[in-house]
Amino acid sequence: MNTRPDTRPGGKRARTRDQLLASAQALLMEQGVAALGLRQITDHAGVVHATFYNYYPDIPALVADLGELLGAAHLAAMATLGATLDDPALRFARITRQTLRFVVAQPGLGRLMFDVGLPVDALSPELRLRLRLDIAEGVRRGLFAATDPDLTASMIAGAIGGVALDLHRGALSATAIDAATVSLLLQLGLDRREAERLGNEPIDFPPPPAMPLRWLALPAMPTLAQIGAA
Repeated sequence: MNTRPDTRPGGKRARTRDQLLASAQALLMEQGVAALGLRQITDHAGVVHATFYNYYPDIPALVADLGELLGAAHLAAMATLGATLDDPALRFARITRQTLRFVVAQPGLGRLMFDVGLPVDALSPELRLRLRLDIAEGVRRGLFAATDPDLTASMIAGAIGGVALDLHRGALSATAIDAATVSLLLQLGLDRREAERLGNEPIDFPPPPAMPLRWLALPAMPTLAQIGAA
């Protein structure tokens, strides 16, 4: 569900919404989820407490918007790599490699996902939807051999999350990213030669988004929920 407040880019409402989100991220980074209260957020943002309700009905709605923001930031970066590519296997490989590189290059993203006490699935709903769409399309085209695309998407998402966590914790080095991508493509049933090619494709990946994440820092583009419903 899209919980994003209806704000016009560049307007006062959009700026205030971004400030609330930025303050929530700062509190999460500094003190964890226990600090994520309405009064703490509005005090940090420098707005009156009643202002919060002009944007969100409660804290879970703000967290849901933060999750959409994380997904949109990833989607915006993916657009520079060819988010509209027609090949779901290539799209999967690029998104996976980019996602894992972001965790290494921007430790703040890893902290937001793993260290501050928020549910991981609350911060990546659009990324998981992108994964389900690509696996389902790959199965329809005969590229992937999954008998149950939804179950496979859940398992692959868990594997990507596990690799991301180990990268963030330092249990894996960045050199493991491409090998992990190849392994995931093989698990999806892709031909080994093609999996090796896609998992090791030479490409200049874009830099990770700056922290704190802000809607106004992103280009205007459809969400994955809108793409999936099309």
